Amino acid sequence: MGRWVIALLAAGVVLVAASARAQTEQVVLAPTVVATHDLPSNGITTFAVTCPRGYIAVSAGVATAAPGTTLLTITPAGMSSYRFRLGNPVTNGDRRATVAVACRKVASSKYVFRLKPLRTRYVLLPPRKAGAATLECPPGTAPARAGVDLDPSRQKSLHAYRGGPPLSIRRQTSMLSRLSFSVLNRGGQPRRVAFYGSCLTLIRAAGTSPERLHVKVTTVRVPLHLGSQTITRRCPSGWVSLAAGYSLLSRPTTVAGAAAIARGGRWSLQNDSDGDTKADLQLACGRLAP
Repeated sequence: MGRWVIALLAAGVVLVAASARAQTEQVVLAPTVVATHDLPSNGITTFAVTCPRGYIAVSAGVATAAPGTTLLTITPAGMSSYRFRLGNPVTNGDRRATVAVACRKVASSKYVFRLKPLRTRYVLLPPRKAGAATLECPPGTAPARAGVDLDPSRQKSLHAYRGGPPLSIRRQTSMLSRLSFSVLNRGGQPRRVAFYGSCLTLIRAAGTSPERLHVKVTTVRVPLHLGSQTITRRCPSGWVSLAAGYSLLSRPTTVAGAAAIARGGRWSLQNDSDGDTKADLQLACGRLAP
């Protein structure tokens, strides 16, 4: 098993405050908003999930996958919401899927998370080949709010989703200053996809303690047996999860769901190869500290 850790210190940006208050312990509040939706056969279901007031949505994903369905869209919608679009083919029965949005804010009003959306990146995937993209963040910020739209031109009928050769997300990871994506086009026609992301930083009032946003990205290579399995991991004590990423190492392997939940991550994977294989699972964790 390979294991490596990347630690990022994103410097806080000073915001002059009108007055200073007594210092308090800085705690990141980390609720997860979970929503379950019916997915009728032969249709596409679209819905949005929103964080509570005052929270930002740092990531989102499928927490419990619905067998045979396809995640077409998972994209940021404003600073506190994500939009989901899932297709269920006519050959499949009615299904139910559960999605999760990671909502975060600092308990103290003197420390605030800020997000700067990056320009959407469009990539044309050649037939039966993969395409990749990266989104870069400036120094002092951390990549966040990854999103992918596998059908930005809405070629699939809203009322008659019949599947077809699916696109497969092979990699969705974050590094020190960038988000990285890869999507495989298994079909015979070129397909256009869209990638989304934002840059996360911490703003603090003048005169407050010099807290910083620390981000630790840990990647673990895990063995996968034949069939489906669910893997969970947790951030270290005192840290909260920001995003759950992955990189698949063999074509017969797919990810049915990946989501940051509270202080950990959850991945649902399917291995349809002839034997055991491996995948890289990534968990981004954050905390406030000097």
